[in-house]
Amino acid sequence: DHLKAASDLGVPLTAVGLFYRSGYFHQAVTAQGWQVESYPLLDPSALGLSLVRHPDRSPVEVSLAMPDGLTLFARIWRARVGRVTLLLLDTDTPSNSDELRQVTDRLYGGTGEHRLRQEILLGIGGLRAVRAWDALRGLPEPTVFHTNEGHAGFQGLERIHELIAQGLSFDEALQQVRASTVFTTHTPVPAGIDRFDLPLVQRYLTEALLPGVDPGRAIDLGRESYEGGNPGTFNMAVLGLRLA
Repeated sequence: DHLKAASDLGVPLTAVGLFYRSGYFHQAVTAQGWQVESYPLLDPSALGLSLVRHPDRSPVEVSLAMPDGLTLFARIWRARVGRVTLLLLDTDTPSNSDELRQVTDRLYGGTGEHRLRQEILLGIGGLRAVRAWDALRGLPEPTVFHTNEGHAGFQGLERIHELIAQGLSFDEALQQVRASTVFTTHTPVPAGIDRFDLPLVQRYLTEALLPGVDPGRAIDLGRESYEGGNPGTFNMAVLGLRLA
């Protein structure tokens, strides 16, 4: 609905999401009243999606440094929503190991580490996908960034990394990111917020992933510090608020 409205209004918006190979589950109910879920595999070519390719027709992929020297790759599918482009990241690519191909398998389920990988891909990989798309199409760079919920909060850290690479200090980059980022949420309740243990986040938010960014300062942006909060927890909504 948001993208359709942007198209109707002529807003030059580029949207980013993940392409879940299993999508949402199909629900059935047994004779005893129990829910049974099944996850059909989706065929992107049957959904009106097109693979984003280089001029030589090879697929465009973004890459992210993972722990233990691994690299996560994601292809980019494009969907057209009226005049708006939606880019969907897909890790089911031969460039990945079998384990990393499963990062975008489904929306719900899996471990906390699986969810963290998805959100790192959405935020950091998503911005890298936008940069690749803009370069291919000769489009101007975005001037305003919007994150809905905390799920894409790592996008702000990727922008800090970009600005530090251009010569800004961490504090200068943080102020510039805040001045050009809008944060919205429609589920401001604990059950709607992703939280991760700090040691897990520390394992992933490294200088290999975000060169030039002090991992400690990046992690502090998502650290819970409000009354009653757990200082050992990384809160994605807190990250989104502090980066906007």
